[in-house]
Amino acid sequence: MAIVFTVDVHHEEDVVTARQRASQVASALGFDASEQTRIATAVSEIVRNAFRYAGGGSAQFHVTGETSPQLLEIVVTDAGRGIPHLDDVLAGRYKSATGMGMGIVGTRRLMDQFRIESSPSGTTVAMAKLLPKRAVFVTASQLGEIKHVLTTGR
Repeated sequence: MAIVFTVDVHHEEDVVTARQRASQVASALGFDASEQTRIATAVSEIVRNAFRYAGGGSAQFHVTGETSPQLLEIVVTDAGRGIPHLDDVLAGRYKSATGMGMGIVGTRRLMDQFRIESSPSGTTVAMAKLLPKRAVFVTASQLGEIKHVLTTGR
């Protein structure tokens, strides 16, 4: 697993930054515009939850896989108090008091893989999307180039 980028979430603006980075990483990896939007929306929703309910966290973007197809994996972690009634949330039986956003269930539908672990010491959400079939196999060198572009804008 190679880390492409990390976004620390301490302020509301960081939610926007995480969404933008998700779209940029997805674009750099060859996802089309509609997939970029799905990935960015999923990241935004989960990062927003980490900020709103846990006071912050981080989002790490990885490329995983030693063979094709590789995955873009995003892992969002927080050190909040966990998600009460997680089983009800995942089954679609829980209704948020705020009623905002698409929530965890909607996010799970946007991604190819979705895993969530929550305890009183925090929550980790790992979600992944298969790289497009037309995408080239991502090497360490290519990851270095992607990181450079994301960091410098060039």
